[in-house]
Amino acid sequence: MNYLIQKPGDVGVKTYSLVDLRVAVASGEVQLDCQARYNGKKMTVMEALKEVSTCYECYECGKEITSLAAACPSCGAPTKGAQPSSGSIIATAPSTLDFYIAREGNRFGPYTEADARNYLADGRIRADDLCWRPGMDSWLPVSQVI
Repeated sequence: MNYLIQKPGDVGVKTYSLVDLRVAVASGEVQLDCQARYNGKKMTVMEALKEVSTCYECYECGKEITSLAAACPSCGAPTKGAQPSSGSIIATAPSTLDFYIAREGNRFGPYTEADARNYLADGRIRADDLCWRPGMDSWLPVSQVI
């Protein structure tokens, strides 16, 4: 599933997979009102993502959120409640629950390394979130740990 995205003022388009598009939106690289094209159909990025989104309950606070969100808008928890999308990287790491993530003073986890890598690929965990696991002296940005 590839999307052609045209940013305002740009002449060309850039191709994104669904996972890459979600990460680009979560990071601010692509805005929800940018023009998208999928299977010849023109729409906004928001409309494109809505077509593939599902609703589920936040595992931390219980509020309903969509898979469009990289984190729960109510409590900030990474969206662990959704299954990784079909385009996710399939990590083959040990299943020990020992990765913890912190964002804006809130801590989440534990996650397996495989889950943490998949959530990073989907944009549910950001590269600048802090990460800690047993044996580490301090919390470090996810980008330095995973």
